[in-house]
Amino acid sequence: MKIFFPVLNWGLGHASRSLPLIKNYLDLGHEVICASDGESLTMLRRDLPELMVLELPGYGILYGSRFMPINMLKHGPGMLRTLRTEHDLTLAIVKRHHIDCIISDNRYGCYHDDIPSALITHQLQVFTGQKLLDVYIRRQIRSWYKNFAEIWIPDQAPPNNITGDLSGTNTDPIPKYYLGAISELTSTPAKGKYAAVVVISGPEPQRTHFEQMVMKQLSTMDGKFAIVRGKPDINDPVKEEGNLTIIPYATRAELSSLLNETEIVISRSGYTTLMDLSKTGHKAILCPTPGQYEQVYLADRLNNLGQCVYTRQENLNLPKALADVRLVKPIGYGAYNVIEDHLHRLMHLTKQNPEMQMVEVPNR
Repeated sequence: MKIFFPVLNWGLGHASRSLPLIKNYLDLGHEVICASDGESLTMLRRDLPELMVLELPGYGILYGSRFMPINMLKHGPGMLRTLRTEHDLTLAIVKRHHIDCIISDNRYGCYHDDIPSALITHQLQVFTGQKLLDVYIRRQIRSWYKNFAEIWIPDQAPPNNITGDLSGTNTDPIPKYYLGAISELTSTPAKGKYAAVVVISGPEPQRTHFEQMVMKQLSTMDGKFAIVRGKPDINDPVKEEGNLTIIPYATRAELSSLLNETEIVISRSGYTTLMDLSKTGHKAILCPTPGQYEQVYLADRLNNLGQCVYTRQENLNLPKALADVRLVKPIGYGAYNVIEDHLHRLMHLTKQNPEMQMVEVPNR
């Protein structure tokens, strides 16, 4: 089977969570053509060097304002133009490469009326902090996902899901399926080389602001810390600056190895990061991207469950957070990880095997 697998470039989270599915389908003998833009395009090409990875237009999202409605109004028209362009390109790619089905990670324009198309998303609801704008955006999202045959959610089914209300909305008549927590990481927490590992991610300019704040604070503290900058387009070597090890980019295998040297992770509360941490069992200090209300909602929800330390970027106090994090439980503590076989999900989409198989894996 020939699969077209486009991936959103909004930080590296979408590419990270799509990689296990892509590799699974390749291992099973399917042909996969990927597509993305920006740093996600670079990441996919680095991690899948033998694969055809096409370039799609970017959405050009910058979180310059902490006020989400301003960001949405500024970038909305450009996003709509990109959706139309990526849909036209999808039609051309399907025709040229004789695609059998599409699996789109949050690229709403990448669907086709004549072949099975699935949308991977964890965000069926949007929180901007403004109720009227929320209603409008949710209606718009509904009009987009109705173009797909199925919705795949990379999360546990409720009530043990991490997404909470983000993915809990009714999508009828489009069926939705929970894939379970998807992550390639194989790490386990350990008292190793580092007091904490920082994983930097997300859109600019807030990504750089966060990196600078973290480096400034950790450089004055006792202990060793590693900082993964999440910049796949930079080929700089790993640097040692005082008590900091600065790593431009780490593959999933490299990040797994790095996380075996610590018990604590400091990161954004991006959804893919939370999926990773729910699998590895590391304790987390979460600092949402300013203006990204989805991340605020997720961090606040997990903080209320006693499963992370949540701090706003403007209030970042890492010495206090590192003391407080000792008292919290890992993300997803006490839940069961339910994993759906990716092949069966694909076969169901293409009507070749409608019977699903699920596997329950006890969490911590």
